Amino acid sequence: MARIGIITCSNCTQDANCASVVCLGDLRKRKGIFDRYPKDEPLDLIGIINCAGCPTLAVPEKILKKVEALAEFRLDALHFSFCMTALCPFLAKYRKVISTEFPALELVDGTHNPINKEKFQEGVRELLRPTICRPQTMTDSIRGRLRIPERQDNG
Repeated sequence: MARIGIITCSNCTQDANCASVVCLGDLRKRKGIFDRYPKDEPLDLIGIINCAGCPTLAVPEKILKKVEALAEFRLDALHFSFCMTALCPFLAKYRKVISTEFPALELVDGTHNPINKEKFQEGVRELLRPTICRPQTMTDSIRGRLRIPERQDNG
């Protein structure tokens, strides 16, 4: 059984309100980067954490505390979400700090199958720009790209 964790981009999860729906869907279906795990073995999601935010002087300590919260539960692999691999200019720094402190932990780039990286980056830029009208969320962006209608209330 593979015991995995996922680390997501703090900007996407906290500012753009991404709920990791696509990451979790591909995990359940063993699609995308999760197809690397044998289908006949259980896949155990131990937890999801956010990155420590764009680096400050305290980033090594912050990221290690977050990873330690998962590693204490016998984590085999930590997946950097697609948003981390597509957006984070500090990914190499995070990888180095984590692999130094947790050398037995496998670090995996990605969760779901990549979509067009440039279009994704532009979409996230739009989500994070301040707007006069109602700000969009990651859910709005996913609905628009997948053409999922908004939920209709019956009352």
